[in-house]
Amino acid sequence: MRATAQLITAKLVTAALVTAALVTAQLAHAAEPLPELTGLLVDQAGALSEAEQAALAARLRAIQASGRAQVAILVSGGTGGEPLADYAFKVAEKWQLGRAGKDDGLLILVVPSANAARIEVGYGLEGAIPDARASQWLDDLLPSIRNRELSAGLERLLDQVEAALPAAAAKSDTGETNYLFPDHPEWRVPFLLVVFSPFALFPLFFGRWGCVASGPLFAIFAGGAAWALWDSQTAAMIAAGIALPFPFLWALNWTDDRDLASWLRPAKAVGNAAAVVLFFSIITLFLGAGLSAMEPGVVWVAPVFAGLLAIGLAAVLFPGAPAHYLMIVLRSAMHFVFILAVAWMSLAPFLSQPVGVAFAVAGAVTACAALGLYLDSRGQTRWSRWCFGLALLVALPFGLLALVLAALGDDLQMQLAQAAAGGGSIAGALSFAAKHGLFAAAKIGLGGRFGGGGAGRG
Repeated sequence: MRATAQLITAKLVTAALVTAALVTAQLAHAAEPLPELTGLLVDQAGALSEAEQAALAARLRAIQASGRAQVAILVSGGTGGEPLADYAFKVAEKWQLGRAGKDDGLLILVVPSANAARIEVGYGLEGAIPDARASQWLDDLLPSIRNRELSAGLERLLDQVEAALPAAAAKSDTGETNYLFPDHPEWRVPFLLVVFSPFALFPLFFGRWGCVASGPLFAIFAGGAAWALWDSQTAAMIAAGIALPFPFLWALNWTDDRDLASWLRPAKAVGNAAAVVLFFSIITLFLGAGLSAMEPGVVWVAPVFAGLLAIGLAAVLFPGAPAHYLMIVLRSAMHFVFILAVAWMSLAPFLSQPVGVAFAVAGAVTACAALGLYLDSRGQTRWSRWCFGLALLVALPFGLLALVLAALGDDLQMQLAQAAAGGGSIAGALSFAAKHGLFAAAKIGLGGRFGGGGAGRG
């Protein structure tokens, strides 16, 4: 009886030891790390010479550069007891082969010690490389593995893979690289936070106390942009601290300067100046980023357009004499841009490089109009009319020529542009002339018959 109990105990201990050994071995296998992707060719088994590795790696890089797929080769010393299919799948998932959204990765796993190989195909290549075709390629590869001619076998396999891969998509201006910040994707989140930060200022439009909500919101936008850009909590705190006071300064615009304490008036001016700079920066960033993705050659339009809008904002925030002269600058800039477009469209069919002449025409018209606006503000009506008349005499022929070209042309898009430019310039000229009394002045000579002096009696 006692002997039987000892026998049973011995068997239980033996079974426990065997089970523990199996579990330990299994855990050891499971814990064995997967290889790292140090290159498109990883030779853990040392089955390839340096020259063979270099040649195969060059081919793999060429396939990747072609944009057709990303192919990698792992020559493994063993799978750690795992089934070949499971091990290949785990390696392919860890290496993340293939482009995001296309899943065009392919892993070639070779285990020379086991005379085994597997091809793991990404979802994006399943149509080009079905299982039957991959199996046929492996049948051709296995003799090379057994005969220790692995390099030659892999070269033939890559020939077969390249022949089966889909052709690379043709590159175009609207291709996949034509998006926002293609070389710096880390800029996109900060860009969005900065561009949309003005939405945090909406509470300001409902009264001076809106700054209580706008201040923290604006600080969150600025701090979040800094954090996303530099990955630094310190940078985020600094940016948020700088942004926080501005909505409170902008809220001072709800109060007339005469009702503000003397020390708040400079603070209001500083806040308004910062608002103009911030407005210019955000518009330039927003428009410039879009143009750089679509038409990099015309990015210069962004600061020009933003500058015009910023001048208008400055005229609103700084009333009085500064606003008056700012509006003259703004109107002159708008005249310049408009006449530049009209002159260019009129001269393009006749000159190979019409930009220089168009700039000269726009500059002359703008200078005359700006001088007229200045003289008119100084009460020199007679001389201002001469300046306005000269500006119209220079601009009108180009507007008429644009209309004629629109009527005679055969390119619909250019016809529409020329018609809009010509019609707009003529309509603008007539409106401008009526506003400044040039029709009446023309009847008796620019400047009028009177205005030199006089006297009156009650």
